[in-house]
Amino acid sequence: MLRYMILLTYLIIITSLSLLPSSSLPIPESGLFPHADKVIHFGMYTILTFLLFFTWPDKFYGKYKKFLPLLVVFFWGTIMEVIQGAGGYGRHFSTLDILANTLGFFPGWLAWKWFFRKRYQDNLHAAHTD
Repeated sequence: MLRYMILLTYLIIITSLSLLPSSSLPIPESGLFPHADKVIHFGMYTILTFLLFFTWPDKFYGKYKKFLPLLVVFFWGTIMEVIQGAGGYGRHFSTLDILANTLGFFPGWLAWKWFFRKRYQDNLHAAHTD
């Protein structure tokens, strides 16, 4: 249950940050450095990917199922961008943001694989071979 709450809380955070007016964000109007927002998008969706695997380690096990979170990350990031483009508040639609969001999948997946999947691998393998 705690894992679901962590994921839900993080989705609320991503959604809130994505839909807040640009003047309300904790980033100076001039930016931190060129394209800093892309790095932030990348990092936020890396964490989202990791949390998806963390929340449902057995649901995304298998040759193709491990890429279902990629679809979630892509669609969630795209929906946030579409809403930004339609909502105003100094926000706009950006295909580069969608790309940064989507590319965030890969380090999140690798982090899950390297740091935590080993804990579950024997259990998952046993469950899928029965």
